[in-house]
Amino acid sequence: MDIEAGPRGRARVWHHVEHGFGSLAIWTERVPGRGEDADPLAVFHRPTGMGLLAVFDGVGGSGRAAAGRTPLGVERTQAWIASRRVRGLVEEWFVSEHTAASAEGLATHIATRLGEDVPRRGRIRGSIHRELPTTFAGLTFDIDGSVLRWETLWAGDSRCYLLETGVGLQQLSRDDCDLGDALAQLVQDPPMTNVICANQPFRINASPGTADLPCVLLCATDGFFGYVDTPARFELLLLETLLSSQDCLHWAGQLAERVGSYTGDDASLAMAAFGFTDFAALRASFRARLDYLRQAHACPMDDVASAGRPALVTARERSWQAYRDGYERRIATGSREHL
Repeated sequence: MDIEAGPRGRARVWHHVEHGFGSLAIWTERVPGRGEDADPLAVFHRPTGMGLLAVFDGVGGSGRAAAGRTPLGVERTQAWIASRRVRGLVEEWFVSEHTAASAEGLATHIATRLGEDVPRRGRIRGSIHRELPTTFAGLTFDIDGSVLRWETLWAGDSRCYLLETGVGLQQLSRDDCDLGDALAQLVQDPPMTNVICANQPFRINASPGTADLPCVLLCATDGFFGYVDTPARFELLLLETLLSSQDCLHWAGQLAERVGSYTGDDASLAMAAFGFTDFAALRASFRARLDYLRQAHACPMDDVASAGRPALVTARERSWQAYRDGYERRIATGSREHL
């Protein structure tokens, strides 16, 4: 599947639609020309019904060191290079191995190739230093009649999700950090305990799953979900833009515009919808869910917006407790790890 990017200001969007399948992807950068998210991946092999969604976020803290300059003299950081190099390696792995793709093979492929031909600069650093650090979140999938099967793959704090009409948004990956739930991570922004890098061991987590059609899979970097006031707000963003869109491209453009209005980071997302007859069916399927989110989560938060921090904290906790069971029902608990 060849999807061409369409520009939206400082964003790029991609889309593809055919019967029973639609895909979109979004990439934005906070500082023009300096975005450390790579372009998202959305690959679909039509003859086998297999595909891949993935996002990559270069880690700007440990990867802020300069790694060289482009032919035009633009300086690039290790984080900038890492996300793009890992993107290429993940695409290469899937295209060449999709009928026998495995997390073990992916981890080996990245570990073997990531640091090739990248010059080491400066003096030797301490063991905490990571070279070419990036997060990765991906979903390989295949369609078997009326069932969608997937493998969730990740390293770091970019995330994979399932979106269903009844339950709503469900996190599939589990962030590589020491805090246990999505609200705590929003409030405290904990450091990551595992990312892909070239000079230290890392792990690729893997967890399988299935769902009945129709449903939606997506991956996103933290620029999308890390700057909202409650976890429910990310789902609300997805559905508000969906219900106000005319088609898949319009949805992608609205998502790019909305994330650019609130995020403090680069942001990227890859999404695919399965089993919906057309975009109108997709939109209609989530209308009741959007009404519920507005009534149960958005309105209570909006009502306390000017009431001071204690009221905001209380409303946010109530929202999370009401939302948490559905959101966490599929989150990986015993994921396999591949070094």
